[in-house]
Amino acid sequence: MHKLLERQLKKYFSAGVPPGEAFARFSTAVDDAYRHADDARISVERSLDLMSNELLERNEQLQADLLEIKRLGLELRQAEKLRAVGQLAAGVAHEINTPIQFVGDSLSFLQEATVELTRLAATGRQIFERVARGDDARPALAELERLSLDIDAEYLLNEFPLALERAVEGVGRVSKIVVALKDFGRPDQRERSYSDLNQGLANTLIVAQSELAPFAQIELDLAELPEVPCYAGDINQVFLNLLINAAHAIEERFRDSAERGLIRVRSWLEDPSVCVEITDNGCGIPAADQPRIFEPFFTTKPVGKGAGQGLAISRSIVIDKHGGSLSFDSEPGCGTRFLIKLPLDAPSRRVGAWSHFPENGAHS
Repeated sequence: MHKLLERQLKKYFSAGVPPGEAFARFSTAVDDAYRHADDARISVERSLDLMSNELLERNEQLQADLLEIKRLGLELRQAEKLRAVGQLAAGVAHEINTPIQFVGDSLSFLQEATVELTRLAATGRQIFERVARGDDARPALAELERLSLDIDAEYLLNEFPLALERAVEGVGRVSKIVVALKDFGRPDQRERSYSDLNQGLANTLIVAQSELAPFAQIELDLAELPEVPCYAGDINQVFLNLLINAAHAIEERFRDSAERGLIRVRSWLEDPSVCVEITDNGCGIPAADQPRIFEPFFTTKPVGKGAGQGLAISRSIVIDKHGGSLSFDSEPGCGTRFLIKLPLDAPSRRVGAWSHFPENGAHS
């Protein structure tokens, strides 16, 4: 007899179990029910153990898959960044080569001018020595005048400081490009750090200048912003993707026109977020394609012009990695506006306002 049934019978029938075949059958039926319940419980426990072990195994596999997805996502973002930089490499090289040639020409002039002016100074020294000895200095003065006319000393003296200024300016331009490349190409950060989004935009515009300049004018309206806790290299990649897309849209619209397009870049504070807006007057996005533009590998560009990863990665960076938002509105044939919002989830320091492109005002 089942232990539980036996205890119940003893509890309620202390004087003894009632006689009779009917009660015996009832007791047997209850005993069978208890035993079947035990068997069912044991079966359920075994099933739960098996399911628990299976769930643990699946959880471990999912964690491994998640780590692999994160690794692949990181590699994909890095590959997209390298692809973008590679696409810009020739233009960046040209941007560096132009001021380097400028510096080289100025230094060549300075070197030649220094030789000629040194000869002039040596002749002047000879005159000084003759006068000091009481000799006739007129022949040396005539030689000095002839040499001065021969080397065009007045021109050299006027151009010498200008050449120095041009050389310094060229070195400064190269320095800006190198700093911008260094900022744009910084390695992926493990932790967020406070960053100046205006500086990131300025540096990205310098890096992308060769891609943007042939097709569009740039208008900047960058307000005073707090520093934003973010992964600066990733955010710069988002800026680059949106700017390059704007340039391509403008190129498509104005390809057969002498007119150039316009890209407006704005930033402002909208507590509790910092907003960056990139607007172009390019060809716009067809209405049928607008629901799909953030899909991986979806692109409306011709083969070789885009891999269909830029906007998908940008959305992942802004939304998944930073908890922000990336939205757009577009009118086919008129242009597109992208709006980035990044949250200010920690106290931050304020940085100065920007009102112009970091060299010569609005770039054209």
